[in-house]
Amino acid sequence: MTQLKRRNQNEGFTLLEVMVALTIVSITLIAVLGLTQRNILINEKLQQMTRATFLAKQKMAEIENSIQQSLDQNQGTFEEPNQDFRWRAVYTPTQISGIEQIDLSVLWGEEKKNELVTLTSFMLEAKR
Repeated sequence: MTQLKRRNQNEGFTLLEVMVALTIVSITLIAVLGLTQRNILINEKLQQMTRATFLAKQKMAEIENSIQQSLDQNQGTFEEPNQDFRWRAVYTPTQISGIEQIDLSVLWGEEKKNELVTLTSFMLEAKR
């Protein structure tokens, strides 16, 4: 009978053990939630970069295919649903006669945060 009583007294967890376990679980959950939030922010930035890259490729194709219309404008914004993005083209002469360099940047958000994608291409100079 004495062994049975001792056995019942040793079963279960003390309040201190439960509190330590809950503290460890709480710290782990806080760390996981912080990583999840960071992951969401990174994913959003990557989506913006992907959209900007597609828009830059599209605008560069427009510039290359319709030279006269595009050279009149060096910057602008995109139509819906991409109204948050804007573009800027810089035309630079090269050392090769008749060839110019086009640097097309698609920007979003604040320029200070370096939120942009830039494509560079070369094409025949157009008469301005």
